Amino acid sequence: MGEYPVCFVPAGDYLIGSQGLPASRPAHTVRLAAFAIGQAAVTNAEYAAFIGDGGYTTRDYWTAMGWRWLESKAARAPGLWDDPRFHAPAQPVVGVCWYEALAFTRWLAAVTGLPWRLPTEAEWEAAARGPEGDAPARPYNTAEQGVGRPWPSQPGRGAAWCGALDLCGNVWEWCSTRWGRNWQTLEYRYPYTPDDGREHLEGSHARVIRGGSWFDPLTEAQPANRGRYLPGSRASNIGFRLARSLPA
Repeated sequence: MGEYPVCFVPAGDYLIGSQGLPASRPAHTVRLAAFAIGQAAVTNAEYAAFIGDGGYTTRDYWTAMGWRWLESKAARAPGLWDDPRFHAPAQPVVGVCWYEALAFTRWLAAVTGLPWRLPTEAEWEAAARGPEGDAPARPYNTAEQGVGRPWPSQPGRGAAWCGALDLCGNVWEWCSTRWGRNWQTLEYRYPYTPDDGREHLEGSHARVIRGGSWFDPLTEAQPANRGRYLPGSRASNIGFRLARSLPA
């Protein structure tokens, strides 16, 4: 595949969390190393390259639980791959579970030689809010817009301080971070502590999703809002974007 456009987030201290959202308390500062985040969510056109290059048949790209999921579902493409509402080449890919999103990052890392991965939820929020803790510019593609599907990202629309587009609204985005052993129970609370197991990639823990979507109300699109979904579940309003670490 061609170049994947990214935005750069410098090392520094970033405000995350919100006192007004129970799962996001307390608001606090995290120190992050420099990283790059995708300018937009991964599109159908970009995901098609993964399918065409054997992404669903190459064991090395999948976690142990991901491969078990793949074999049980006999999946060879996203769940909504042939739905005309969601399959325009420039639309964000949806109908992908966390296992599929992670497998894509491992495939892309292998074919490009760059350390692609999913963003942590702290990185995602820092990219959305910046050092001052602000929200990205509107408009957001939420239910109030009445679009009824994800829209292709366009330069300048819904841009965050770092230049990333549509972090809020459009599609929820998978992060690497664990939520808990199941959907109902938040085990990995704030303050964000990266070395407490929440960034382990194996297992079947529910994983954090961020940003709200075209299907959900604007209140869900707050950049501090922590959503979650089971790692083997798919939906028409969940996609993902890439991240990668940068040299110190």
